[in-house]
Formats: sequence, structure tokens, C-alpha cells
Amino acid sequence: GKNMTVEYFLEQAGIPLLMFVICMYYGLRLLILGDVSAIRGKNKEPLKDEQSYAKEGGKLLLFFGVATLVMGILIFINLYVAVAEIIVCTLILGVLWKRMNAKYGA
Repeated sequence: GKNMTVEYFLEQAGIPLLMFVICMYYGLRLLILGDVSAIRGKNKEPLKDEQSYAKEGGKLLLFFGVATLVMGILIFINLYVAVAEIIVCTLILGVLWKRMNAKYGA
């Protein structure tokens, strides 16, 4: 059978875990600091509602972070399910991000 070492785990779930950490960092940065320039970059046109944008965007990034963590776990159960899960969550994120941008964005 497969040896469940830390090295094997990181090989298999390394990218989802990295994505999880990145999403958590930016999600919490948006939620706690309201720092929209962290994800939008500098010198962008002002947002309609920066606070709501930061709050919604932060929640969406946390959602996606959890989705990548779930993918990291699913990889060990079934690769196809893991890939399907992340594709579905990416589509959801895309739709919700677009809606948020339309509502609170520039």
C-alpha cells in the first residue's frame, strides 16, 4: 500500500494546502483589516462600497480556502471527486465574485 508519510501527504496535498493558506491570509486580511488594495492592487478606481466589498470578498476567499482544504482531503479518497469539487467551487466563487463586484465594485 501507499506509505502515508508527511512527505507523501505534502506531495499529494501540497498545492491545495498552499492555496488554503493563501486564501485564508487574504480572506482574513480583507475581513479584519478591510484591505481591498491587497487583492485589487494600487491605483484602482474607487469602489462603490469598500467595506461591503472587503467583507464579501473576505468571506468568499475563506469559502474558497475551505474548498481547497476539502480538495486536499478528497485527493486521498478519490482524485476525480477532488477535481470535480474544486471545479464546482471555482465556478461558484467566480459567479459570486462577479456578483459582488457588480454590487460593490467600481
